[in-house]
Amino acid sequence: MSFDSITFLFLFLPAVIILYFMAEALTALTGRLRMGRNTVLLIASLFFYAWGEPLYVLLLIASSMLAWGGGMLMHRWRGQRRGRIVMSATITLLIASLGVFKYLGFFIDTLNAVPCIQIPLTDLRLPIGISFFTFQILSYVIDLHRGTVSLQRNPLRLLLYVSLFPQLIAGPIVRYQTVERELTSRRFSATDVYEGTLRFIRGLAKKILIADNVARFSDAVYGVHTSCWVDPTIYDSVGTTALWVASLAYTMQIYFDFSGYSDMAIGLGRVFGFHFLENFNFPYISCSITEFWRRWHISLSGWFRDYVYIPLGGNRRGWYRQLLNIMVVWALTGLWHGASWNFVLWGMYYGVLLLIEKAWKRRPGWLLTFIIVDLGWVLFHITNFVELGCVLRRMFWWHPTDWLRLMATNSEVMLALPYLPIAFLFCFPLFTPVVESRRVSVRVLRSAVAVLALLLCYVYIVSSSFHPFIYFRF
Repeated sequence: MSFDSITFLFLFLPAVIILYFMAEALTALTGRLRMGRNTVLLIASLFFYAWGEPLYVLLLIASSMLAWGGGMLMHRWRGQRRGRIVMSATITLLIASLGVFKYLGFFIDTLNAVPCIQIPLTDLRLPIGISFFTFQILSYVIDLHRGTVSLQRNPLRLLLYVSLFPQLIAGPIVRYQTVERELTSRRFSATDVYEGTLRFIRGLAKKILIADNVARFSDAVYGVHTSCWVDPTIYDSVGTTALWVASLAYTMQIYFDFSGYSDMAIGLGRVFGFHFLENFNFPYISCSITEFWRRWHISLSGWFRDYVYIPLGGNRRGWYRQLLNIMVVWALTGLWHGASWNFVLWGMYYGVLLLIEKAWKRRPGWLLTFIIVDLGWVLFHITNFVELGCVLRRMFWWHPTDWLRLMATNSEVMLALPYLPIAFLFCFPLFTPVVESRRVSVRVLRSAVAVLALLLCYVYIVSSSFHPFIYFRF
């Protein structure tokens, strides 16, 4: 079930909100049933996940119970060797689960490329959101070992933390310490409901009105569904300019798609009384690669910093060890995004760039940073190395674009072009003062704009084809 589906918007979400606030009202009136609202959210979250993953919801529950049981034993044997063994075993099992479902096929494919090796390929479908919920569970186990969070003795409450539907499928990666208190003692706030609703609508508009529309161009040029490289006639019409515009379109698409989902998750969380941390902070205004990764997918970069980079030694063990640590982190970051060599290449691309920045000790500036990031999304998007080489060669070796033939072959190209400048404009914090204003007149204006945006989204959802969120596959 997706946030931008008719089922979610018209059936699931209204039903959950009604039941949740009925439980909230009953708690306020009687002073009892304080777990009622958590029960509503837990049942709704498991149903939400089981809607698309009826079998793998058992994996979600089993992973959560593994962390709960491991946490209980770690707490019992705190400071003892047995406690450390339990922690290591719990982490190993969680990572092994992620490895089997996400990377086993990739590993076998890689081995089969070697002559004289032929291993039968096991077809395991990737559970939706496994990378996100596994990293959340790992954060709880590691932080419990470090003593930065308290033991959660209630297994259902820990399961609610892992499965909470607003952020379950595509993040942000919410650490246990962020919502530890709110799992038991959050309070109803009309302001949170209002601001959370506006945030959800903003994210929905990013996805439906911007991301899905600019995607038409990138899909048409080096497509997700029908590749233009298959037909030589179409291939010849796609020149350097078209490929650069396509890279820009995908750069816009992935930002508004992913940040839109994060906005919806943060907004829904706030409606239910949870305050998730921000996951994006206008990354395309960055003037260096370091700054970009402080603004893009903040929850993931922070996770790798705190749980991988710093434990490896960070920058405390000399320059050469720091270089090694950076490359290890970025190779893992690339692999986290997908079981394909292009993601490894993409991760190493950023690792090398960050090393160059640290050695150069200068900021490359906004334009160069944006171009570097734009090229990075080409590496990220195209998984086939032959096609990737073809695209990059034509991007840097001039070839004219036959726009008339391209538009005649695929009308989506012409329909998508007007959305590109709109998308580019909204990459900058031009409207932040309006969004953050507390003036009554501005709030009324924001509400009116939100209602209009919601109506437009409904029209697009009903009349357009479904576009899944990009990060669902990670």
